[in-house]
Amino acid sequence: MQIRTKLTLQFALMAGGILVAFSLVIFSLSANYRKQEFKERLREKAINTAKLLIEVKEVDDDLMRIIDSANYSSLEDIEVVVFDYFKRSRIYSSGVYSGIEFSDEMLSKVRNNNEYTFQIGGREAVGLLYTDGLRRFVVFASASDRYGVSKLNNLILILIIGLLASMILTIITGLFFSRQALKPISGVVSRVSSITASSLGKRLDEGNGTDEIAKLAITFNQMLYRIEKAFQIQKSFVSNASHELRTPLAAITSQIEVSLIKERSAHEYQEVLESLLEDARGLTSLANNLLEIARSEQDISALKISPVRIDELLLQTQAEINSLYPHYLIETEITENLSDDEQELTVMGNENLLKLIFVNLIDNACKFSDGGVVKASIGFFDDHVLISISDKGIGIDSDDLQLIFEPFFRAKNAVNHKGHGIGLSLIQKIVKLHKGHIRVESQHGKGTTVYVTLPYTL
Repeated sequence: MQIRTKLTLQFALMAGGILVAFSLVIFSLSANYRKQEFKERLREKAINTAKLLIEVKEVDDDLMRIIDSANYSSLEDIEVVVFDYFKRSRIYSSGVYSGIEFSDEMLSKVRNNNEYTFQIGGREAVGLLYTDGLRRFVVFASASDRYGVSKLNNLILILIIGLLASMILTIITGLFFSRQALKPISGVVSRVSSITASSLGKRLDEGNGTDEIAKLAITFNQMLYRIEKAFQIQKSFVSNASHELRTPLAAITSQIEVSLIKERSAHEYQEVLESLLEDARGLTSLANNLLEIARSEQDISALKISPVRIDELLLQTQAEINSLYPHYLIETEITENLSDDEQELTVMGNENLLKLIFVNLIDNACKFSDGGVVKASIGFFDDHVLISISDKGIGIDSDDLQLIFEPFFRAKNAVNHKGHGIGLSLIQKIVKLHKGHIRVESQHGKGTTVYVTLPYTL
């Protein structure tokens, strides 16, 4: 069901419910008023008849004429019956015979309560106690309120017709206004339908920027911007990854082709194999880095999280790097104001990914410091750990500094050093995954310092 139709039906049902409730209230009030008003007329007739009986001392033809003249009123087929209070005998009856038998029980109810109202068939009746100070009478008056019931029936018909007409008008106006209200959404749908992977630069009209449709367009434009940026990063990533993979593969292929041109000595074949092994290791390193980037894109809940001793992780990483590259000069420093509480040395995270931060930062610092000393330090604070890796190497130009976290980006002065430009991008993703922050300070020709802040808990 379309939203327009659904809104119209909901509006019509709501309006219909209100109209039905209003009609029921009107009918109930009118019916109650008719009943009370007719009851008062019966009481008035009963009292007038009783007064006439009391004013005339004897029941004769004059009395009958007086009573008959009092019957000319708007009450049709009215019957008035007067009983003696003590003897309970009927002393007067006038009007059309109603067929109602006034029993002793009815007389008792009037005597006990002074007034008694009841309804039999289509006739309504009222009984009351009347006295002139000396004598007491029980007077009953009954009649059919044909005129009042007829007006009530007309009211029901008017309310039904009005309700149906109002519902039809409500549906028509609801369709019109819902169409007008949803017209901007139709424009949004049409515009969105025209956006494809090749036209992600298109944006929706944000209108006045204040209503709900404008906010929807703004949110969608923000999403389009993120998607466009993700597409661009993906295209750049695939292009750069392909280039990085193609270069060593081309080198391997060319070395094999050259070796196959003619017979070589064992020493020459060994040199070729060593070169191929180095290129293969480079490919393995690149593939591993790409896999780690993919892992770092996961949600933190999908990874194995455990307490990690940062100080032990740093010392372990230093030992492993020194075993592979003994010529690297690495100095470690851990804040002296440490507590005996092991919890202050521990952060929650994925140990393998956190280790990659140390490995990549220390390896980069050693690689670009040209034999200089690399300092790795850890500071422990109230709510976070601060890791800093410093070198006195070639540094980074200020123009390149803002691009260093882009995948496969390499600074202009780093092209002569081995690498793929993935390390810092990978580190940034891991740090963000652990809800931390990374900052780089560098001066060309003077060195670089990388600061990583990690919270104790995720």
